[in-house]
Amino acid sequence: MKLLVIGIDGGTKSIIDGMPMPFTQSLFKGAASKKLEEDLISRGWAEALTGEHASTNKGFYLMPCSDGSYDFSASYSKADMVSASSSETLWNYLSKNDVSVGIVNVPTTGPVDNVKGFMVAGGGGGIKATGEVPDGMVYPPAYKKMLEEGGYVFDVRLPGGEKTVSEFLKKISRAERVQRDIFIKLAQMEKPDFGFHCFRITTEVQYLARYEIERCIKKLNDCKSKGGEFKVDNEIQRVVIEHYRELDESIKSIFQKLEPESYMFIGDHSTALFKYEGNVDVWLSEKGYLRTLSAAEVFVRRGKRFLERKLLTKLRKNKKPKASLIRRPITQFSKRNSLAFGTFYDTGNFAGIFINDYQRFGGPVKGAEQVKALVNRICEDFNVDPVSIKYGLEARPYREEHEGAPFQHLMPDIKIHKPDTIYFSSRRWQFINENPNFKPLSQSLDGISYPHSGAKGSDPLFVYSKDLEQLIKDDDPRDLRLTYRIITRFFTRLA
Repeated sequence: MKLLVIGIDGGTKSIIDGMPMPFTQSLFKGAASKKLEEDLISRGWAEALTGEHASTNKGFYLMPCSDGSYDFSASYSKADMVSASSSETLWNYLSKNDVSVGIVNVPTTGPVDNVKGFMVAGGGGGIKATGEVPDGMVYPPAYKKMLEEGGYVFDVRLPGGEKTVSEFLKKISRAERVQRDIFIKLAQMEKPDFGFHCFRITTEVQYLARYEIERCIKKLNDCKSKGGEFKVDNEIQRVVIEHYRELDESIKSIFQKLEPESYMFIGDHSTALFKYEGNVDVWLSEKGYLRTLSAAEVFVRRGKRFLERKLLTKLRKNKKPKASLIRRPITQFSKRNSLAFGTFYDTGNFAGIFINDYQRFGGPVKGAEQVKALVNRICEDFNVDPVSIKYGLEARPYREEHEGAPFQHLMPDIKIHKPDTIYFSSRRWQFINENPNFKPLSQSLDGISYPHSGAKGSDPLFVYSKDLEQLIKDDDPRDLRLTYRIITRFFTRLA
C-alpha cells in the first residue's frame, strides 16, 4: 500500500500520547504533525473528503432551513455533499486517476460508489447499528456476505442497548475489532494503492468518559515520573485503559499486515474536556437583544405550531428533513421583538449568534446595512462584558467573512471565539455555569446524553510520515481541507 490514512473520530493527540499505546506513539515519534484549527461549524470528514469548507460543500453540523421559520436542520449525507461540492470526492478523484482505493467506515461515504478497489460505508446516515448489512453500503456487493458472516457492526451509539458504561465500552471495542479485521482482509485481497480506515466509534468513549480519560492520563504520567505501578481506581478506568490498548493493537495489526509506504493519522475534530456550559441567549436577553416569551405566549405558540404541522402534513407540502433531524431554538423568544438569538444544542461545539433577519427568519431586522450595524454593536457590547473577558470569550463577525460563498446564508452572523472547554447551548438559563457532569463517572447509563464530560475540540489529530511534508504549501488552509490536498498531490506526483 502506497498511502494509508487512519481516521480516528474525535482523534486527540494528547490522549494517544498519554494512554498506553506504545506502537502508535512509536510511529508518532518518527513522524511530523501540524496543529490544525477547525471552526466546529464545518464537518471535518466532509472537509477531508472534498477539500472544501461548509461554506462551499454545505457540511454544517447545524443550519437554518431559511424558510421564514426558526427550524434548523441537522441533516447531512453523502448525497448532500456530492451535490453541493464543486470538487470530486476523494475516492472518485483517485479512481479516475487510476489509483485503487480501499475505504472502510469513513463517515459520509454511503451509499457507496463503484470504485477501483473496495468501499464499506461509514456508520450514521440512517444505517442501523446492528442487523443485516444494508444494500448499497458495500462495494463490490459480493463482499456484503463477508461482513454479515463476520458480525460486522456499522455503528454503536449511546446507550447501544447496554445498561452500564463498562458494557458499552466493551461493545465499542468488539465492533472496532471486527471493522479492523474486515479492512485488513479486504486490503490483502484487493491490494489497493490507497487505504483509509476510520475508527469512528472511539469518539463515543471520549464524549462519555473524557473526565476519566484525563484522570487515567494523569495517573499514568505520575507513575512514569515517580517509577510507581499504575493502578486503576475503578472498573470504568480499567475498561477505558483497555479500550486504548486494543485501539493501539488494531493500529499495529493494520501497519504490520499492510506495510504502507507512507501514512497519515487524522481526526475530524479533537475531544475537549467539557468544563463549562454557556447560553448566549441569557446574555442577549440581559442586553435587550432578545425578549423571552411568557408562559401564556409559549402555550399559544405551541398550539399554533401543532395546527401548522397537521395542515402541512395533510397538504403534503412539508419537504423538510424528518422530524428527528429538525432542531428548534430551546429558548422561547418573541419573533417580532427579538433582534438576535444564539446557536443552541447541536452536535458541534460552535458558539455563535444569528441576527433575526427578515430574509431567513421573517424577523424585524431588514437589509444588509441593518444586519451589519447590529453585528458590530453586539460584538462591541459582548467583548467589553466582564464575564466574557473572565472566560476568554470574544465575538467577531463570521458570515460576512465568507462573502460570495454559495452557502453563506446558512451561517451564523457572529462567531464567539472561546476555549473548547466551554460548550454553548440553551439548556440552562445562565450565561456561564459549571458542567455538573464533569466528575467521576458512575456505571449506570440511565439518563446520560451527549455531550457528558467531553465535547468536540478544534485541534484534530493530524500526524503524517515525514515524506509528506514536501506536499504542504505555505498558502494551504490549516484545517482538514489539507488532508484532501496532501492525498491528491501524493498520487499526482506518482503518476
